[in-house]
Amino acid sequence: MPRHHACAQALNVTLSADVAHAHALERALERAGHDCAVEWTHATASTNADLLQYARQANGTARPRCRIAGHQHAGRGRQGRPWHDDRTSLLMSLAWPFPVSTAVAGLSLAAGVWLAQVLQALGAHDVRLKWPNDVLLHGGKLAGILVELADNGHARWAVIGIGLNLCRPVDVPGASGLDDCGVKVSRWDVLGQLVPAMLAALPVYAQAGFGPWQDAWNARHAWQGAAVRVVDANTTRERGVAVGADADGCLMLDTPEGRRRIVSGDVSLRTMQDNQIR
Repeated sequence: MPRHHACAQALNVTLSADVAHAHALERALERAGHDCAVEWTHATASTNADLLQYARQANGTARPRCRIAGHQHAGRGRQGRPWHDDRTSLLMSLAWPFPVSTAVAGLSLAAGVWLAQVLQALGAHDVRLKWPNDVLLHGGKLAGILVELADNGHARWAVIGIGLNLCRPVDVPGASGLDDCGVKVSRWDVLGQLVPAMLAALPVYAQAGFGPWQDAWNARHAWQGAAVRVVDANTTRERGVAVGADADGCLMLDTPEGRRRIVSGDVSLRTMQDNQIR
């Protein structure tokens, strides 16, 4: 049996137990002092879209909420690009209420650190981070992070979406999976560590921003010292050497004109040899 099919089969064996796993995770969070609802759905258009709707309608006492899906048929990444999943991915979003007007520019980078630390604890030791929202393994894209906001007058809700390849997807060039480094885990193995880690970190982020995770992000920076291009709408906006992220989560780029500070937005980062949009 091909490796990918064996991996997918092992994951699908537990599908009937996913509702029970979600309930168990919520109870474990309660025991750890975290007030967060946990939902499982077999399929949805987008867990981020689901929780953005929840956040827009939330009142001042609404709980944080984690939504996990077995499949998304309209999953997306930055700039509306589709996220391809073949039912062997971890697909989750977490909705968290910050105080109104909280700055969250570096939140996707912080979430990348939280995910990388959990994956390292599970045995994936070559995980690297690419500004602003990709998680790499052996140079291939292992996970993507999408942060979206909903301001409703009571709070600034951040919806943090994560798509993680538990198995390397077929027919997706440039992708990697946890099985590439011999780590064979279920989505619930990862979520059991990731969700409490996020819930513990988010109150700290609300007070201190990205700064507490800056060094950890830079230590995992995949393209530290590499010649890169910053691309916006298929047009190269800047060329230079990637230095790392500053305390606000902006990319520091050494260019012939001096050091530039690139604010995360609708831009993509590519190596000088790479013409593929990422």
